Amino acid sequence: MSASPDNPTSLPNELARERNREAADRTLLAWIRTSLAMISLGFGIEQVGQAAVGLDGDLVGFSPLKTRIAGAALIALGIAATLAGMWEHRHMLQAIVRDDYRYADRPAIARFMGMALVGVGVAALAVILFGL
Repeated sequence: MSASPDNPTSLPNELARERNREAADRTLLAWIRTSLAMISLGFGIEQVGQAAVGLDGDLVGFSPLKTRIAGAALIALGIAATLAGMWEHRHMLQAIVRDDYRYADRPAIARFMGMALVGVGVAALAVILFGL
């Protein structure tokens, strides 16, 4: 059986759809792992900061509010990454099942998540260096 525009259900087309579906599933799992890491790191930062403040209230640069904000920012970013990955996965699956599926360039969610993570990092660095 050969692939042709007249025969969209040919074996090569169906196998290609299956590979694309599996790739989309792996991408979603990667987003979930990344999100879990960000959420865990945010929770860890908040807990370690709270413990450090509890041990010695004179630690320079630590405050309950700062560690809570830094932890919450990473947790929120992790939640946003999960939602963005789920959104991208759903749209990819909808595109794959269409008979006229063609590749279409789309915004890279990873780039936006990376920029958000850089923003959180720059804010954390400013807090550490300047005690804001």
